[in-house]
Amino acid sequence: MKKTLAIFVIVIVLIIGGGYAALQYKYNALEKSLKNHLFNVEGYAESDIISIKAKLSGMPKFPVYVIFADDPNTKYIFTDRDTGEWTQLDPKTPQRLNVKN
Repeated sequence: MKKTLAIFVIVIVLIIGGGYAALQYKYNALEKSLKNHLFNVEGYAESDIISIKAKLSGMPKFPVYVIFADDPNTKYIFTDRDTGEWTQLDPKTPQRLNVKN
């Protein structure tokens, strides 16, 4: 009985740990992708950005919050909607990404 309980506890811990690790991997991949986009496509420098942080949410599922050095009191929300193309969601102004007409 104790052996079965121990195996059950180990399996539960591994499932929870695996889910946490997968979520952290997703966060890091999104943060790295947006950072790459901001630097290489939008022309921002490392010094222009204070922080980039991905989180789990309801809608969109994985928003990425960016704080820029010239506006440290505002969190800009970006998403790639699983397409690889980044979109700024909020605040709409000032627009931080190049907008295609």
